[in-house]
Amino acid sequence: MSVPLTADSVAPPRLVYGSLDMAPASGRDESYPAVFFEIAGSGSLGRITFEGLDAVKAARGELLPYDTAGPRTAGDWVFTVAESPWLAERHDYEMQRYSTPLLETYLHYVFQFHDEFVEAIAEGIWLDAADPSRPFDRPAQHPLDLLPGGLPGDRHRSPSGIEWELRRSPRADSELIDGSHLCSQRAWQFNLVLDGRTRPWPSGELARRDGLAQPSDFAEVWEACLAAIAERRRAMGR
Repeated sequence: MSVPLTADSVAPPRLVYGSLDMAPASGRDESYPAVFFEIAGSGSLGRITFEGLDAVKAARGELLPYDTAGPRTAGDWVFTVAESPWLAERHDYEMQRYSTPLLETYLHYVFQFHDEFVEAIAEGIWLDAADPSRPFDRPAQHPLDLLPGGLPGDRHRSPSGIEWELRRSPRADSELIDGSHLCSQRAWQFNLVLDGRTRPWPSGELARRDGLAQPSDFAEVWEACLAAIAERRRAMGR
């Protein structure tokens, strides 16, 4: 698959996995899964982060254990596995224990380096250049992050009495669409305004639409969510 950065064909990667902080609060270890690599031609530090990472593994080997479809070109190093047995295995595990389907929205990724390769089951990936002086800081302006707090927002009041705010990403539609080939892009952000405080809501997926989503696509399910919040607050005497 096409990605915006190319890994050096000789340099090894570094796989970081887990959420245990190995540094004090004032340190620089922010504990998120990532694959670090040297960017070809520049020697800069590249980084792969994941959307919805389910599983990851790494192995030694110059040759991939999969056949590639069609001719390969110089610089090809990121692949997805069609009809992946590992993805099917992880799907069965998740469905049996957590009722979480993987087959429709997750992919089996393979990242090839010189003497090793890394594989991951995830919903998406994102590549950026990390700051070499602070390599474990979380990526700046990651598409999965909340929108910047200083963006203007349109205030609304739902029929249930809950105030809310709508913010729009400052990025162009074309940039959002292009980035969506790798992972989800935050185009809109729905914020609750409760007790004088603004907070994003909800986490997780409310609904799914094809193409570049518009706020009206989610109006019905959003209003139902707000109505449920209003009911809970009334029950709490708020």
